[in-house]
This record gives sequence, structure tokens and C-alpha cells, in this order.
Amino acid sequence: MVKPKLICYNESTISYKSGSSISFLDGMRNSVLYRERYDGLSDHVAAGLKAGQALGNYPPEELLSCDTFRAVDGILIKWLTERLLAEDMGAQLNGFAIPDICENRIKMHFGGENKSAYLLLENAHALISAANYHCPDGFQAIVRQYQDTGCRLDQAYRKFYLYYDQIEDSERFEPLRELVENIYTNEYLAQQLPKWNAALTDPDSLEILPLQRNFYARNLKRSDVRTVVIISDAMRYEVGQELFTRMQDDPKCTSAQLDVLLGVLPSYTQLGMAALLPHHTLEMTDDFRVLTDGILGDDLAARQKIMQGHCPESACVQLDDLKAMKVAELREVFTGKQVVYVYQNQIDAHGDEPRTEDEVFTACEQAMDEIMWLIRRLAVSANTIHFLVTADHGFLYQRGKRTESDKIAGVKEDNMFCGHQYIVAQTPVEGQGIQSIPMGRILGNEDTKSVSFPFGNSVFKVRGGGQN
Repeated sequence: MVKPKLICYNESTISYKSGSSISFLDGMRNSVLYRERYDGLSDHVAAGLKAGQALGNYPPEELLSCDTFRAVDGILIKWLTERLLAEDMGAQLNGFAIPDICENRIKMHFGGENKSAYLLLENAHALISAANYHCPDGFQAIVRQYQDTGCRLDQAYRKFYLYYDQIEDSERFEPLRELVENIYTNEYLAQQLPKWNAALTDPDSLEILPLQRNFYARNLKRSDVRTVVIISDAMRYEVGQELFTRMQDDPKCTSAQLDVLLGVLPSYTQLGMAALLPHHTLEMTDDFRVLTDGILGDDLAARQKIMQGHCPESACVQLDDLKAMKVAELREVFTGKQVVYVYQNQIDAHGDEPRTEDEVFTACEQAMDEIMWLIRRLAVSANTIHFLVTADHGFLYQRGKRTESDKIAGVKEDNMFCGHQYIVAQTPVEGQGIQSIPMGRILGNEDTKSVSFPFGNSVFKVRGGGQN
């Protein structure tokens, strides 16, 4: 039997005043308790009115402040994408430029579920604006420009793919991705890398910036304050710059500063980690092992032995081990110590493996989160207020797959120490697009070997993955 359902409306609950209805819906939309109910009502009404189709006929500037239906964000995102594909960097709606539109829409009701798309567009704008990039001449000018503006382009590229990978229907952004990839690779990197690499061979290039191999002597040797040194494997400069910005916004970090060091070549973990340790001698043997004061420092125990040879009140520890420690265990590690080196391996662990290298940008975010967490925890639980955050080396990464024309072939790997971006050998590697620097110059000793590297954005065609 069908049971009829009678619904009665009380005239006192019906409002015929549009202002009251708008106020009621605004309150519902902004309520933590009822916003999901609002979303359901909005979708129901939108389907009945065919709002997506109807709103598509409106000029986008008339929709800029509209926050009633989900369809509005889809229309605006489509318009923003088209403007970027046309490289219309001056495009505006109601006086708002593309980055301002993205920022404002994120703050609106349906902005949260479209946040990744708006942030992708914001970073695409930063990169496309850099078309026709010009890199200055001379190492000092190149470094200064990179610190001021160039690092922001690497950062925007990282952020673009960070958000691109978060979007399920990323196919709609594929033409934009191709444009971003083309500008980053063929205009930015193609300009910057040859000039940077050529400038490295200048006789005075290693005298312009503080050197990584002098890190301990410069920052810690004469310090009388207990210092925790956090070494993030492969944290490149632009990631450090973002971490610095986060620290400035954190009330616990009252005096954050950002400085720069010139790393070592070849740029890889064993040599970079050795350079950061205190040492009298830093050398690479003929079988390409790296020795610090004659000790092979490839593991934590060896690094601690080297450290304690210069500072007995010191320790080396993995960040992952600190995560699981209770407060009492933490204090035991840090009590009585003058210097503690903490090693983090979020970024390099992903970037080194072909199957995970596309996750390297996500790993950068995780690395920054971990470092901020560690600083707060040690400040409270280990009575430490002085921290240095640095890296053993950085990285280059581009999402577009390498072609054969990007690879320098014909390298004989016998009696050489090879990576995709470097070769150490007794004699320099000869060939078009390759240049070399004596290892003795890098290490500050009499080493007669040479490190050779691609002049531009090419890689050596050698064994192993991780070509991107």
C-alpha cells in the first residue's frame, strides 16, 4: 500500500525578501556545521536551472565575485588557462591580474576544492612571464640574479608540477604544461646553464662565494653556542629560500637569515657530506672514494668519528631516528653537546630512483615540513635555540622526458667515476658540449684528476637511471 506523505509549510518560515534569503544562504554557506548542506542545495539548484550552461554565456568579469555555484570556478579556470596559453600576461578582470584572481578565488567558498588548479595557474603565470629570459654575464652577476629572481623560476616550476600532480583531471591543463615545459627548458635553462657553467671555469669563480668545504670552519669552529646542523640531502637553493620564508612567518623563529655557499663538483652526496664535516684534508682517492682526514665517511658512525676528532662534544644522528624518540631520549642525545649534525634524506631518496623521481617535488614539501617540526620540537624538548640548515648538494630536474639528442654518448666508463651530470677521471673528457675543472681546485689540494660536466642541459649517456 502506498502511504501518502503530507508536507505542510508554515507561512511564517517563508521569506519573500531577497535580502533575507541571501543573508540566510550566506550564513549557511559560511557555517562549519551546514556548509555541506549548502553545497548539496547549490548543486540541486544548479542542475535544475542548468546553471553551468547559463553562466557560460556571462562575461567572466561578471562572475568574478560570484560564489554561489561550483560551475563558476570551472568557467574562470577555463578563461585563465586560455589567457595563459595565449601568453596574455596583462589580462585582467575588473582590474585584477591573473595571480590576484587566483589568490582571491582560493579564499572563496568553492575555492578550496579548486585550490590546486588556481595555484597551478598562478605558478604557470610566473613562468610564462619569464619568457625571453636573459641571463647576465660573469659569475658574480649570475649568482646575484639567481638569488634575487632566478630561483623564483625554479620554484615556480616545482610548484607548477606539485599542483599538477594533485589534480585528477589534469588533461585539461596538458597544453599549458607543454608551454611551461618549453619555456622552462628551452628559454630559461638553455640560457642560464651554459653561462653558469662557463663562468665556473673563470679563475676567480671559487673566490666570489663562501665555499661549502669551509662550512664548519666558517660557522662552527669558534662558536660557543650549542648548534644543531640540519643537513637535508639534495635541498637546492630555491627550496631553502622557501623554507626561509616559512621561518620568517613563524613566531618561534625570531631571527632567521638566508645565506649562500658554493657547493662542490661533482655534485653528489658522498662529496657534499664530506665537505660539510670539519677537516684538515679533503681528498678523492684514485679509486674515487672520498676521505675526510683520511677517513671514509660514508655512514653515520664514520661521520661522528670525524666530527669528534675536531669537537669531542659532538654527535651525528638521523632525523628519522629523532622522530621516534621520547623527550628523555632526545635530551640524552643533545645534553652536553656543542654541535649535533642531523641528517635528513627526504629529497634525494626520491630523486635518485627512476621510479620515484617524479615525486621529488612532493618530497621537497615533506622535507620543509619535517625541518620546521624538528626545530620546534628541539627548541622545546632539547633546550636548543641555534640551528643551521644546509644541504650537501642540490639538483636539476625537468619533467619532460630526455631525448637521444639530450644525451652525450660515446663515454667510456672504464677507470672513471660517472654520473649523468659529471665524470671524474685522470684526464678531462674531451668532446663537444663538455668542459672540465681540476679536482685540486675544487678540493683545495694537489689532486690531478678532473671533473667534466655538460656545458648546457645535456646529460652523459651512462649506466643508471634518474636522467630527469
